[in-house]
Amino acid sequence: MTRKTRELSGRPREFDRDAALAKAMDVFWEQGFSRTTYAALEKATGLHRQSLVYAFGDKKALFHAVLQHYEITRVQSVLNQLRASGSPLANIKAVLDLWLNDARRETTSGCLFVNISGELGQTEPVFAKLIEQSTQQLVQAFERIIELGQMRGEIISHVNATDLARQAIAVGDGALLRSRVSGDPSFAESAFQAFLSSIKR
Repeated sequence: MTRKTRELSGRPREFDRDAALAKAMDVFWEQGFSRTTYAALEKATGLHRQSLVYAFGDKKALFHAVLQHYEITRVQSVLNQLRASGSPLANIKAVLDLWLNDARRETTSGCLFVNISGELGQTEPVFAKLIEQSTQQLVQAFERIIELGQMRGEIISHVNATDLARQAIAVGDGALLRSRVSGDPSFAESAFQAFLSSIKR
């Protein structure tokens, strides 16, 4: 069932909380945390500032909710792919294809978590903690699927699964950030192809 949130006005109307978060997410994704204004958020969501504050709290609280929304939608789709049945190598390639699609988008290119980490670093501990926890989930999921691939003879075994999992995240983060900064998604495409070739047995 769709979750609803009420506006603060005298005769409040309901709105779709998840839809509002998705629209706000695109604004933060495109502009970053610091540059995002309430005017831009109002335009994207169709909600007044007082309604956004009433529903989510101040800008930091709203952005924290956006990061949580990103985690349960975008990051979860990657985790689901890594945990899917079938060929481990094919599932890893499918994840890299998802990331390549992210690199190719025009306004919301790259990864929101990577972009914000580059912008804010550790200056906002609550954001950094959420992103780090999500990253660790990805590392663990990559580690498990790489171990399975090694057992099946699809993936090289002379490098341990933990190191390869960390390399996968490093390649993904770096390629997505570089592609966003340069505006050239071919950087990510080349990096992903090279990584896949390097782990294939």
